[in-house]
Amino acid sequence: MLTRKLMCAACAVALWAVAAGPMAGRASAQTLDERVFFTFSGPVELPGVALSPGRYMFRLADPNRDSSIVQVLSADGTRAYGMFITRYTERLAPPSDPEIRFMESPADTPPAIKTMWYPGELTGREFVYPKDQARRLANSAGESAPTTGADTIKTERTHTTAAVRVRPGGRETTVNENAGVASAAGRSQAGSSRTRLPGTGSTTPLVTLVGLCLLAAAMAIRGWRMVRF
Repeated sequence: MLTRKLMCAACAVALWAVAAGPMAGRASAQTLDERVFFTFSGPVELPGVALSPGRYMFRLADPNRDSSIVQVLSADGTRAYGMFITRYTERLAPPSDPEIRFMESPADTPPAIKTMWYPGELTGREFVYPKDQARRLANSAGESAPTTGADTIKTERTHTTAAVRVRPGGRETTVNENAGVASAAGRSQAGSSRTRLPGTGSTTPLVTLVGLCLLAAAMAIRGWRMVRF
């Protein structure tokens, strides 16, 4: 009787694992663009764009080809505000929730978004600003701002020239290419910095292992009974 119960349990678990596999895959596919939502109580700046107070969706514009481009849309996804180039940046402790950090700004000026972080990751994304906007932000914030080697005015041109940081006063410093614009290879390397995996991973391998253990236990008990009797 015990052997029969164990074998039935093992079969049930195995069937559940097979059925759950496709469902887990669909759940992961829905978050391929790694979308997160942020709510701003006041106006904020992005490269070449000003956002009004409200809730917005941040996602990867083309996760299969170029993970450096972040697209910002309205919370319902019906209105796009722009696509922005980012570079990877590091921190010492991972955030527990999606996080936005701002550059310093005068009290009467909307703060500019500096970096975006995903939960459990030491590697975040720093937004690259057109040259004229980066100069203004560097002077008002008293800190360097990421930009390009050319005198860029439009946001889309920030993806085409050498990486540079503008310091207060206008002095420029070239950024090491290995720490420049984020690439697919860089993203793969940065993935090793995660301290907590996203909640979209499948539990199918674990369930399958439990089913196999139950089946092995049932076969072992059956063999023992045959030898004994």
